[in-house]
Amino acid sequence: MLTGPGTGRPTPSSHPQGTSLEEVLGRTPDYEVVAHKHNGWFVVTVRGRYLDPMIEVLRTRVFKESKLSLAIDLSKLANVGMPLAREIYFFSQQLRQQGDRRVVLLNPPEKMRSLLGLISPSAKMITFSTENELPADVRTLENMAERMETECVAIRKSITTNALWQFVDRESSWLCPFCAQIIEDVKVVSRVSIPQAVVEKVYRHIHHGCSVYNPVTPQYQPVEALEKKIHAVNEQKFRASSAHAEKLESTVKQLQDKAQFAESMEQGLRVAVDRQRRLLPARPPEVQGCEIALVYRPAQRVSGDFYDFMELPDGRMGISIGDVAGHGIEAGILMGMTKKVINIRALDLGDPVAAMRKANADIYKELDRQTFVTAFLAFYDPQTRLLSYARAGHNPPLLFNKKREPRHRKFDASGLMLGMSLGAVFDRAIRGENVQLESGDVLFFFTDGLEEAKNEKQQLFGLDRVTPILESEVDRPASFILGAVSFALDRFCGQCPQEDDITAICVKIL
Repeated sequence: MLTGPGTGRPTPSSHPQGTSLEEVLGRTPDYEVVAHKHNGWFVVTVRGRYLDPMIEVLRTRVFKESKLSLAIDLSKLANVGMPLAREIYFFSQQLRQQGDRRVVLLNPPEKMRSLLGLISPSAKMITFSTENELPADVRTLENMAERMETECVAIRKSITTNALWQFVDRESSWLCPFCAQIIEDVKVVSRVSIPQAVVEKVYRHIHHGCSVYNPVTPQYQPVEALEKKIHAVNEQKFRASSAHAEKLESTVKQLQDKAQFAESMEQGLRVAVDRQRRLLPARPPEVQGCEIALVYRPAQRVSGDFYDFMELPDGRMGISIGDVAGHGIEAGILMGMTKKVINIRALDLGDPVAAMRKANADIYKELDRQTFVTAFLAFYDPQTRLLSYARAGHNPPLLFNKKREPRHRKFDASGLMLGMSLGAVFDRAIRGENVQLESGDVLFFFTDGLEEAKNEKQQLFGLDRVTPILESEVDRPASFILGAVSFALDRFCGQCPQEDDITAICVKIL
């Protein structure tokens, strides 16, 4: 067994038969590399925040010393970097050429898949969901991978073209057409662009989780049964969401005793945080002809910021971003309500101005006169590259293109904040705008927490530090541009605490 720096000893833990104790190969305040043996495989887990020095740990402690096939788990690593992707990929190619050993990935993050695609269109690696799926005989890997790849192509086509595969609930969870069960961890946000990880989860459910699927004679559930199931699930989730919000709000208002309040508040926070994470999309969708990147940093455990991505029936994509005044549980409740109202009105009406007017009427009665919501709603047509938007008092998003004249512009059509005024006053104030986008455009949506972030001298980060980054990194992918802004923000703020929620979305038109 390999021994690592520091303790040099395995970490005591409980492992199933055929699995060795976990051993630390490298550890710093930012990351750790640990490993154990499992049924003839050397399973390496990298946790923490990506830094280049961890590559040297892999080279010297794993690639050089291990004599087994490798399964590498990066699912707990933040900000996977290109140097790491290249190192793992080229070492896997080297092993393939030398002999029977192989390198596979366990539940890789979507960014790792994207980086492999940037290395080469053919830079694919075999992936498994968990180490328990690893075959005892490594010689079967290629056949398994080919079979899975063939079936995943068929699954992707079915989700795209077969109506029986396209049932999803209000939270985008997929309904299996064979067993008629909602698969919560399979999120089909868009049928046009489906991440490979989603396709693989569908594959694993069908072959390992579905109780009725028969690959020889697959039997679909009737359309009526699938529709009935989706209706029942949506009703159940809606009732649960409403009941949770009402219960949480009632608890906050009624608790007076400080000790009871603190105890109940902590419990409510855990529920609210979990529920809020479910309300917001975990990652941006993949849309033809553009790249989308996202940063979401709550200042507290419950955030007043919200964002959403919507697939409209006519093929357009909707993007919303907004900010509820305040923090904590009350802001979190209003955030969830506002985000859902805008989502419903956007899908129903298909027009950003009309959707904002109806959303204002919906939530006006729920707000006191000291609480307001800023929001921005845009619809984008990938076929025509036309962007339509409405702005309800939100920070104007930025657009930059080095080929445009002028290079910079803002989406600053007029509009009052949601909840500020009811009826004709709000309706007259809000104005929409259509913008014809073109290749090379970089759009930057954000909440005021980014612009108003402070350093130790109480200086504001401001947009003057964002626009130079858009200019200098405009030729980079959207994720790189947004990463550069995040890095500049962290460097500017240093150790100062984050006072407000920060949300930013970068969209690049290819």
